[in-house]
This record gives sequence, C-alpha cells and structure tokens, in this order.
Amino acid sequence: MSRFVKIASVLFETKAVIGNKDAGEIVLDETTDILEKMKGHNFDLVVLSEGIESTAQKIEDAEEINNPGPFLKLYADFADSEKCYVAGSVKTIEGSKVYNSVAFVGPQGNSLGVYHKTNLTIGELEGGLTPGRGAVVVDSEIGRIGGAVCFDLNFEALRKEYSELKPDIIVFPSMYHGGLMQPMWAYDCRSFFVSALPFEGGGILDPLGQPLALTDCYNRIAVTTVNLDRVIVHLDYNLEKFPDIKKKYGDEVIIDTPANIGPALIYSQTENRSAMDIVEEFELELLDDYLMRSIKGNEDKR
Repeated sequence: MSRFVKIASVLFETKAVIGNKDAGEIVLDETTDILEKMKGHNFDLVVLSEGIESTAQKIEDAEEINNPGPFLKLYADFADSEKCYVAGSVKTIEGSKVYNSVAFVGPQGNSLGVYHKTNLTIGELEGGLTPGRGAVVVDSEIGRIGGAVCFDLNFEALRKEYSELKPDIIVFPSMYHGGLMQPMWAYDCRSFFVSALPFEGGGILDPLGQPLALTDCYNRIAVTTVNLDRVIVHLDYNLEKFPDIKKKYGDEVIIDTPANIGPALIYSQTENRSAMDIVEEFELELLDDYLMRSIKGNEDKR
C-alpha cells in the first residue's frame, strides 16, 4: 500500500567562522530561524547538514542524548511542534568519547537513536573525535531510516552494511557532495537518499539514484514527497509484462524505467494493493533475486 513521506533537505548557510567564540551562537540562531520558517508545511522528515556540527560545536560543546544541549533541544522542540521526524547533525558525548553524529528525533521530540560517523577524516581523529562502530537503522512510522556522514560515503564496507539492513531512507548530513557516490549508495542500498549540504545540489534521490528534488540558487530547501511502497525489478523477463500492469491498474501504478541501467522502479499509488502484491500477481522477479539467480547460474556453469 502507498506510503507517502514528505521530505525536506536544508542547505546549510552561515555567517559564522569555524573556531570563533561566537560561532555556536550564530549557527544556533540561524538554524532556529530556518526551522521557524519551515513550520506549518507538514513535513514528515527534515534533514540538516553536518555544517552545524562542524561549524558550531567544539569538542567541549558535545551534547548528551539523554541530557540535551541547545541543538538537540532545538531539534526536539521542532519535531514535537511539527509532529515530524528530524535527522539533525550534532556532536554527542558518551562517557569520555565525543562523536560526529546524526541524532534521530521522533514526532514527540523523543530520541529514536543516534548514528556516529564511522569513518572520520584524519583531521577529525587528530581533533579528538571517536569513530562510530558502523551502520545504524532506526524504525519509525515513516519507515526505516539510516545515516551516513560526509567522509563515510567513500567506504564500501559501510555501504554494504546498509545494503543488508535495507533502510527505506538514508540521510546524509555532509560538508562535501560525494559526487557519483550518492547515486551509488542509493542504488546499492535500494533506498531513498537524502543529502543536506553547505552548497547547492543537496536533496533527495530515488532508489535508482535519480534526483527528485535538489537545492539550487532559488531554493534553500529541497522538498519532495516520496512513496516508500516500491520494488525494483530487472527488465529481463519483466518488461513485457509492464503493459498488462498499466492496462489493469492505470495510474494506481507507476513504472519508472530509466535509460541505461536495466532495472525498473515500481510504485503502488493506492491503498488497495502493495507493490509486492503486483510483483506476486504478475510473477515479476525482483532485481536482487534475479542477480542472485544469475550468480548461481554462472557458478553452476563455470
């Protein structure tokens, strides 16, 4: 059945200078201001850039998840007032260890969990941060949400962890774009991918890595509504069945077949049936099942 989620990715802009004593206060005021302007738009998920953590907070400013400081309180208050989810960048502290983190906040302002950046840069390591221990996925009413931060995008091991955990959405607060790695992560994890960056070009990709909404010179906030009720199938042995699906269900089904890559993304746009119901009814083969069948077939013949 259709599961529509309205997502917003916020472009990070600041007048603060990293290292200045007033940087934290400036970024807090700027973030408060942009979130205030976002109220009343019925977002389900808001994602904020790593620029907040890197610009606003020194090691000594790290916040405890169970004893929130100013940024975690800001995220919680916004989530509670808007009844939405927030994936917010923040330095967190657990015992004596400080992390570059994504805090997942629920619609009552409650903590759903936290992802700690697994692959720190050399500068972060030398600056006293501690690396996290791998992928984290939180379950929510809008789907399964995972996180990655900036430099993380370069590491295949973490991406493979997420591909096995099968999140619906991966959030990516970052200070760099990631280039080709963004669509690679979306496609490999079969997930929507939401980047929040300090420059234009952040936003929301679909599970085939196609951009759905991006920030640009006119839009500081990238917004789109996605449907999490989706499947990915290969075109082999499935393509000839698509006309029958559309003939029977019309606009209740979307079949997105982009050029050049071979699979199709199928959405159910109705409460009457799920995308998996369509797979079963028309005996479609999911992309991952087809790839595994190919691997086995090749091994048997080799």
